[in-house]
Order: sequence, then C-alpha cells, then structure tokens
Amino acid sequence: MFKNFREDMKKELEIVQEDLAKDTFKVWQIDYNGHTIRVVNAITEETLAINNIIVDCKKRDSMFKQIVPFVKLQGNIVEDDGSISKVTVKLGGFMSLNCLIKVNGYVLLQEKYNIPLK
Repeated sequence: MFKNFREDMKKELEIVQEDLAKDTFKVWQIDYNGHTIRVVNAITEETLAINNIIVDCKKRDSMFKQIVPFVKLQGNIVEDDGSISKVTVKLGGFMSLNCLIKVNGYVLLQEKYNIPLK
C-alpha cells in the first residue's frame, strides 16, 4: 500500500516539476548600441549573455534550492570607443517573474510575467 502511494507521489512531483519548468522558462532579448543582451530564466539557472557570450550564470542543483527568490546578474559591454558599460539584471519573484535590465543605471527593460497556476 505505501509503496504504491510513494510511487504515485513521486510521479505527481515529477509532473509538477516539468510543468513548473515549462511555465518559468522565459527569454528576454534587447539591443543596446549595437550589442545584443539576452537574459534566460530556467527552473535551475539564470544566464546573462552579451553578444552571444554568457557573461554571468547562476545555477542550482534543484528547483527546491531557490531559497532567495531574486537573482542578480552582471556583465560589461566594451564599446567601440573603449569605454565600458555595466549591465545589471535583477530576476525573480514569488508568484510572478520580474525582469529588470539596466545599463549604467538606465532602465532598458522592466517586465513582469505572471506564472500561470494550474
């Protein structure tokens, strides 16, 4: 009896994890002065890529290790004149997924994505 219950619970948990992974996967991509900034949110990692090169990544072994609901990512853009622009990203939320992308403190993107609860 308990073996069947355990197996059923395990299958249900796997289904919930798969659904949550699909619902929280989101990609934001913007252009800034000829540079492409891409932010990817997945269930166990967040990445910041500038011009198709990953410059920052936060990973977790499991979705259950996401104790802190917000993550910061950072990177730099080297401009044509040699100056450096600082890119900062803040991702996270409890019942929604918020993405804030700034370059040198100027907000380029601020978006809220509501995670569908089934």
